[in-house]
Amino acid sequence: MRREHAMSKFTKTVGLLLGVAVAGAGIWWWSRSPAPAPEAQSEEPSHTLPEVVELDSESLQLADLGIERVSVQPLTRTLTLYGQIEAHPEAVVNLNSRVTGRVLELRAHVGQRVRRGQVLAILDSEEIHRAEVNYARAKRNVAFAKAELARRKRLAQLGAYANPALEEARSRWSQAQAEHRAAEADYQAAQQAVRQAEAERHRAQIALNQAESQLARAERLLQAQLISRQEYESLQAQRESARAALQMAQAQLEAAQAQLQNARARLENARAQLQIAQQQLQRAQQVYQGQYLTSKEVAEAEAQLAQAQLELEAALDELHLLGGKPDGGHKLTLVAPFDGRIAALQVTVGETVTPDKPIFRILNTDTVWVSFDLYPEDAPFVKPGMPVEFSLPEDAGKRYTAEIQMVMPEADPHARTVKARCVVRNPDALLKPGTFVEGKLTLRLSAPQLLVPLSAIQEIEGKPYVFVATDSPNRFQLREVVLGQRNDTYAVVRSGLKPGERIVVRNSSLLKGMLVGGEGGEH
Repeated sequence: MRREHAMSKFTKTVGLLLGVAVAGAGIWWWSRSPAPAPEAQSEEPSHTLPEVVELDSESLQLADLGIERVSVQPLTRTLTLYGQIEAHPEAVVNLNSRVTGRVLELRAHVGQRVRRGQVLAILDSEEIHRAEVNYARAKRNVAFAKAELARRKRLAQLGAYANPALEEARSRWSQAQAEHRAAEADYQAAQQAVRQAEAERHRAQIALNQAESQLARAERLLQAQLISRQEYESLQAQRESARAALQMAQAQLEAAQAQLQNARARLENARAQLQIAQQQLQRAQQVYQGQYLTSKEVAEAEAQLAQAQLELEAALDELHLLGGKPDGGHKLTLVAPFDGRIAALQVTVGETVTPDKPIFRILNTDTVWVSFDLYPEDAPFVKPGMPVEFSLPEDAGKRYTAEIQMVMPEADPHARTVKARCVVRNPDALLKPGTFVEGKLTLRLSAPQLLVPLSAIQEIEGKPYVFVATDSPNRFQLREVVLGQRNDTYAVVRSGLKPGERIVVRNSSLLKGMLVGGEGGEH
């Protein structure tokens, strides 16, 4: 009762003080407002809102106003997401036998942690036994082929095999030598012919020059009537004859040069053929002497060895493909492909297994997936790389952080949701596949803009206003603002405020109440 009485007394005191403050503010505002002209009063009976609200010190203390500076920042929205922990597809495997076999040993049990390469089971298999037999046969064939090749090489060194290749190489070398000598002789003859043609052309050029000189002199004498027309025409004929002789000499020179070019090409080709024939002869001699054995018999042995080696490689590949190894005693050893835990064991010792029956299920949870369900209208705002926090229902106080790795391109046709997936490190194995989680994701709805808290906005006469703090601590300016996009906490201010201005963000409704009271009612 004593507490209720104290609270009632405090409430009455605050109400009284606020009433006084409201009345004082109204009186103060009306005292500062200029008296309207009679004409204006008659034409506009409505009124305008005051620009400033002023509180006395006691009212300001009781109002407990919160003031903050407005700033530019992106508008965001927090999504609450629900999802599930999933095993990473690359970290879960159903371990099968590659062949039909009988289980001899099981060296791991459910829940046991295993390491990569650790032996988990041993099986006995007839398929591996047949593969080992084929491998052993191929291995013996390779050894026999090697011995046969060595034997034939020794026989070839002793001259046991005919060698027609050497005689053929010698014949080709002799022919190449003869061709080279003939080509060299033709080339020298062509060179001599070119020299003779050049000399003949030189003589024809001199004769033409002399004939033209005599004709020019005769032309002057003819004009002076010192020689007859017949003598002049005779010299003209000599000049034409000399010109024809020069043309013939030029043609003979060009023909000789063409012949020389052909002879040179023939000589170069003969030299190349001679070099090739000489190399072939040397190689044939080396073969005959046993340095490079390429006789028919040796070549056949080499081919047989190559075929045996191919068959050996094929037999070894088949053995490895089945999971066996040379001299393994037709046993198949199953090993863990990576570090993890045995999640399931499907067989018992002595049971016969086939390749389509899983023996172990191994799970590695060092890395897990966390898949969240998004509503289609939220999916366009969620991008890879966005941070997300989530927690487990049984331990809501512990928060985990991750990044969105991918957003699925299509919605689930049944749930009508879109999956967003995170990859999370899980070294302590606290995140169990199949567990449900709750997450928080902050969406960026706009570029950085001027934001104000919704608690700062007061609607007066159907328009949004804020109270701006002035340099005087007990005076507040009423400012109309134009709002844009908003979320649950903030709204974008398109006009009416500037970054850095201070506004009332807590208990601004008290200031609004003073205005309404000062006006005689809310408009």
